[in-house]
Amino acid sequence: MSALFEQFVLESRELLEAAGAALLRLERDPGDTIAVNDLFRALHTLKGATALFDMAPFTRMVHAGEDALMAVRDGRVAMTGELADRLLELLDTGAAWVDGLELSQSLPDDADARARAQEAGLRAALGGPVESADGGTPTGFAWVGELPEAERAKAAGRTVTAIAYDPAEDCFFAGDDPLDLCRRIPDLLLLRIESARAWPPLTNLDPYRCTLRFRALSGAPKDELTRLFRGVPDQVLLASVAIPALAAEPAPLAAPDSLATAMLREQARILGLPGSHDETAARRAAVLRAVRNILAAEGRNAEGAALELAAEGPTDALIRCIETLADGPAVVAPSAPAVPASQARRALRVDAERMDRLMALVAELVVAKGSLPYLARQAQEGHSADALAQGIKEAHGRIDSIVGELQDAVLRLRLLPLSRVFDPLTRLVRDTARRLGKPVELHLSGGETEADKDILDILGEPLLHLVRNGLDHGIEPPERRRAAGKPEVAALRVQAFQDSGGVVVEVSDDGAGIDAAAVRRKAVATGALTAEQAAALTEAEALRLIFLPGLSTSDSVSDLSGRGVGMDAVRGAVERAGGRVEVSSTPGVGTRFRLVLPLTMMVTRMVTVETAGALYGFPVTLVTGMQRIPHGAIRRMKHAESVVVQDAVVPLLRLRRLLNLPEDERERSGEAVLLVDLGGQPVALVVDALQERADVVLKPMTGLLARLRGYAGTAVLGDGRLLLALNLRELL
Repeated sequence: MSALFEQFVLESRELLEAAGAALLRLERDPGDTIAVNDLFRALHTLKGATALFDMAPFTRMVHAGEDALMAVRDGRVAMTGELADRLLELLDTGAAWVDGLELSQSLPDDADARARAQEAGLRAALGGPVESADGGTPTGFAWVGELPEAERAKAAGRTVTAIAYDPAEDCFFAGDDPLDLCRRIPDLLLLRIESARAWPPLTNLDPYRCTLRFRALSGAPKDELTRLFRGVPDQVLLASVAIPALAAEPAPLAAPDSLATAMLREQARILGLPGSHDETAARRAAVLRAVRNILAAEGRNAEGAALELAAEGPTDALIRCIETLADGPAVVAPSAPAVPASQARRALRVDAERMDRLMALVAELVVAKGSLPYLARQAQEGHSADALAQGIKEAHGRIDSIVGELQDAVLRLRLLPLSRVFDPLTRLVRDTARRLGKPVELHLSGGETEADKDILDILGEPLLHLVRNGLDHGIEPPERRRAAGKPEVAALRVQAFQDSGGVVVEVSDDGAGIDAAAVRRKAVATGALTAEQAAALTEAEALRLIFLPGLSTSDSVSDLSGRGVGMDAVRGAVERAGGRVEVSSTPGVGTRFRLVLPLTMMVTRMVTVETAGALYGFPVTLVTGMQRIPHGAIRRMKHAESVVVQDAVVPLLRLRRLLNLPEDERERSGEAVLLVDLGGQPVALVVDALQERADVVLKPMTGLLARLRGYAGTAVLGDGRLLLALNLRELL
């Protein structure tokens, strides 16, 4: 992939994100002129970029969106929910195409048809006529004219019945079988089965919802097909269409120009445009820069000498030189193989100030390093040990200080604002609320809070899941909110802030809340607890049961979520990052989830302990305290042990037993205990000795050791000792 194309992919993503954010602002406030201008500017820039890279379907689709927006800006049409849906669908299609371009450097095969469909949808939303490219196809059947000759061969030269069947998503629950229905179409000439929308990740795929659409051609009369589809009249369109006869075999087309060829020819055309002397000079300089960049990106720096020579002469000579470069054999590059998704390039934009700080620290480190050869010479010359020791301590102090700052500077290169994971929530809430018929206002705060890129990657899915749960099962329908005396428009809040060297993200709603009694009943019904165990739980402990796998507090299962279903995945993702999840809820008032995460995963702050002569570590975010407990304070019941901490009975476990190590036979007056919070469940862990805290760089287990899920990774301490980081939940 050339450097120019990489830049196009990166900037296209940013433009699509900016357009989506502006569109959502415009939908909330149709009078927001700034949002209109931001959206128009993003679409206009994107259209120009796609045109430069000769992507006609992409350009045409974005141009249609630009035209629709001009109608809104000029006051010819109002920004309606339907128009916003169409524009968002256009942006989604563009985002999917950009992802495909990064992998294969080409648009999908159906790009032209999808672009035409987007144009037709926008015309319909604007209240204009819906027409196909040939102008003779009935409304909703533009796909017939776009069929390749091989697919319409059986119907060529005939008038047939076209069928557009879009089954309802819940058709299976109504007893419908769309595929069987299509198989019973008489005189079936063509059947195309397509996805109605982009496929979700496999983990989110609901097999009980139909996401397919069917397009067919039949030689049977329209009335006969109307009787066949009489059970789903609202889901099918029928039309009589004439299929033209197949044309003669066309002559082979010339090979299309490569990307570099098209760009060079465009530069030659620009150079030949008329204008004043100043305009021509400015245009000439811009063209020279562009051609040099194109040649450099294509690895053709050797051909730059001819360009520089022509640049000294008249404009006509320079134009001929550029055209020659465009027609030269070196311009046609071999097609690049598709890059697997796992090997997609990762881009990270960094502020110039942070790079400047990094370079300044490197310069200081080089200066500090210069004192080491001097100390080595002193040692060789036999200088006194005290003087050498003092010099080494001073050098170590300087280097240690610089390395600490250098580490901090490198970590800050990876820090990104949480707005990266907050921004998609606006679209999610908007679409889901419209679908559920629940007016919801999303309040975002703390998007400027920064965290490591790896933390953001982990945070994305849990955050989406919590928001979907709140919308689907937490927030009540409008009629129930009115009956309860609540505002009809619900409030969903997502806020972030830094606390104690970590990042805290809270998701709260003013919905129905979680009924702790219902959680207890569900836990007993699923066999997770006995009735006696459930009755003994406090309200807070009962709420934490929602993190058990498969436990839902909802009486119904929706395609969006089930409050509690998947909560174990939320907890697991956060804890794998060294964080924890907290929940609090009041029935009738609302629910709040609190995610506490470290600032970065590159350097992890661990509490170290010693057991059986080895060092082990636990993330500081999970540790709530350290104590020395006398033997008399430990309660025993059969094989279980417990201890009272702050008036609460806490289960006591021994790390030696968890790791299958021999028992400690030494005489001791008490036990060294580490207090740990596992998703709201306190645990007291007996270790041989408590050590200091340490900032470590964890390396994950690899190879066969990766199967040891009780170990989070390894780290080397400053004195050379090896530290094993434990995953206590997996050990338990």
